Amino acid sequence: MLPEQLEDGLALIDATEQRVSRPGKNNEIRKLFFSGKQHEFTLKTQLATDGNWHIAAVSVPVPGSIHDKKLCDQLQTLERLPTGCEAAADKGYQGLATDTVSTLSTRDVETGVEKQVPRVKAYTPFKKPKGQKLTEEQKAFNRALASIRIRVEHCIGWIKNWKILSERFRCSHSIYGLVMQTICGLVNQQTLRWQMVKGASAYCA
Repeated sequence: MLPEQLEDGLALIDATEQRVSRPGKNNEIRKLFFSGKQHEFTLKTQLATDGNWHIAAVSVPVPGSIHDKKLCDQLQTLERLPTGCEAAADKGYQGLATDTVSTLSTRDVETGVEKQVPRVKAYTPFKKPKGQKLTEEQKAFNRALASIRIRVEHCIGWIKNWKILSERFRCSHSIYGLVMQTICGLVNQQTLRWQMVKGASAYCA
């Protein structure tokens, strides 16, 4: 992922699953592809977008049983982000905000004190503690985060407008990643087109 692919310094992370045909006759392989969330055999892909609805990165597809956070860790998503970036994800990524990432040395101009700061910051919603309630501040934070993070969900919705990614994938799993990348590229082109039209309309007005 290149810094110029995140124009606004935001990385909105989410994963999407698609149903696939039952894989082979080996029970161990089937367990890998069985998603407890979807109760189906699925392939999972992680996407990262900026805050302007542009898909910046698409992961390789993995069996659907892999948890979103585990996939994020395996891909070293935070470490791949450009310095100074802020990442946002949903509750499926609990723990992301406290993950250890590489740091930078900064020096206070006035005091000359040097300190280490995270190279990338990550945010996830507050999860309601068992038997307790969220504070009003935590609820407000969750709402604000959701209003930003919804943009990656929009992008996922747009790629699923394509029939090949909305129904059961019946082709070979080996080409799934290429299909996903191609559709994401087309969605990006559509997004740029409507944004240009919207910009032109605003200028004329």
